[in-house]
Amino acid sequence: MRNLLFLSILTLASAWAQHAHHAPSAGAERSFLSGMIAHHEGALAMARYVLEKGKDPQVRAWAEAILKDQEREIALMKGWLAGMGGMDQAAYAAMEKEMTAMLQKLKGAQDPDRAFVELMFLHHKGAVEMALEALGTAKDRRVLDLARDIILAQTQEMHAFRLWLLR
Repeated sequence: MRNLLFLSILTLASAWAQHAHHAPSAGAERSFLSGMIAHHEGALAMARYVLEKGKDPQVRAWAEAILKDQEREIALMKGWLAGMGGMDQAAYAAMEKEMTAMLQKLKGAQDPDRAFVELMFLHHKGAVEMALEALGTAKDRRVLDLARDIILAQTQEMHAFRLWLLR
């Protein structure tokens, strides 16, 4: 099933890449990595908040896993960017603004557990969309592998989030 999901995603990414309106470039990889760092940092802030305010054991476990996985990925991406000319500040700032708004929604929620899962579903959806774009434009194998890993891990979590929300 996992391989079928991955093949379906690759097919979609390939179709999207054929219709993309911009050419692949190292700048696109820098933009992806820079935006994804800000995106991951947003997830870390949300996870820390729900660990402070939330009560549901499953939600807390997801938050702890997000902290572990995304801190590791941020370190990798920062290392790669150092060899690519550094952070794309515009891409980082644009995503940071979106993540700040998402965190504010979480902080304003009456039920932090439910709000975290609902917002993290949307958050992961955004990461998957970014990663699909990277699959269609990146030339660096590390970036391609990271994009694949994000798609696989976060679509699995999205499935689990939906099941939790339906309970």
